[in-house]
Amino acid sequence: PVHNSVRNWVRWVMRNFDAGKPQHGWLAWGLSVVLPAALACAVHWALVLTLGWVAAVIWNVAILYVTLGFRQFSHHFTSIRDALAAADEAQARELLAQWMRIDASTLPRSEIVRHVIEHSILSAHRHVFGVFAWYSLLAALGLGPAGAVMYRVSEYVATVTSRPILPTSQPISDTVQEHSAQAWA
Repeated sequence: PVHNSVRNWVRWVMRNFDAGKPQHGWLAWGLSVVLPAALACAVHWALVLTLGWVAAVIWNVAILYVTLGFRQFSHHFTSIRDALAAADEAQARELLAQWMRIDASTLPRSEIVRHVIEHSILSAHRHVFGVFAWYSLLAALGLGPAGAVMYRVSEYVATVTSRPILPTSQPISDTVQEHSAQAWA
């Protein structure tokens, strides 16, 4: 439900605020990313001021639970590891191809392992360490879980805007694509 809400929010913002000019690119990115982060911060402070810090801690834990993505990648890694352990390199290649969206049909075992390690580390950074780092940084500044929300939504916007556009979907301007990639970087 949370992912669907974020997806619908980003689509709505892109559809209504992406007019193709540089200022519209930053406006669309800002509304997509900063507004949900500001909402998370506002709820945090409303809980602190009305119900106390215990309620705010529960809110922070809930936000971290939603934004952390342990299961976003670990099942891929586990499946490929199990296939390699069973000496089923064909299955490992197929799983790797599905996970990374690459042609892995001719990769030797050592390359499969290299790709899995490389992509697992990158995924762990994006789905776990990056979320914790931004959460910690902005929470230390008094902004509660805004950093975790900002990081995950920014990553999502950068991913969505860099995908090839389907014929049935709303086109995304080059300025939004550039600004999303810049902000994510």
